[in-house]
Amino acid sequence: MGMGAAKGGGGGRGRIAQASLSEINVTPLVDVMLVLLVIFMVASAVETARISREAETLRQVATEEAAAKLVSEENQVPVDLPRVTADKINLAGKNTKPIISFDAERKIYVDKDLLIDCKPKTVDQCLDGFEAALAKHPKGHGIRDANLRADRHLDYGLVLALMARMRRAGIEHFGLISEDPGK
Repeated sequence: MGMGAAKGGGGGRGRIAQASLSEINVTPLVDVMLVLLVIFMVASAVETARISREAETLRQVATEEAAAKLVSEENQVPVDLPRVTADKINLAGKNTKPIISFDAERKIYVDKDLLIDCKPKTVDQCLDGFEAALAKHPKGHGIRDANLRADRHLDYGLVLALMARMRRAGIEHFGLISEDPGK
């Protein structure tokens, strides 16, 4: 009988253990849900910040392009530039270089200011006049960097001679401006 009572007592404990195992423990479920909530909140904040930075960058690029287009339309002499694929330069901004333009009528400008009309003169007279006029021009004092816009219908030798005189006048570094072939 002692054995029978022990068996019966063990059987009763088994039913109590089964009843407690059938209940759902909500604490780990809540912990997982809170962790997922925090992860999604952080990911959302990071994504929002990234999108805001991209939007600001796009606004700045659009503003710079509009300013460059405005500057190029307002401050440049009409020159038929060669059409080549090249890196874009910033023509609008604080540290822009002066633009020396040489148009098809053989007139040389600094930005929009006429320096010299070379048409009635020989090449040497023209380039001597260019150096003298550049020295007198307010933007010509101490410039070491400039951009050159030369009409594509000009004689190649004349453009090279102008580049040599630019170096002689103290302009050590200059870029050649062209147009995009798609235009």
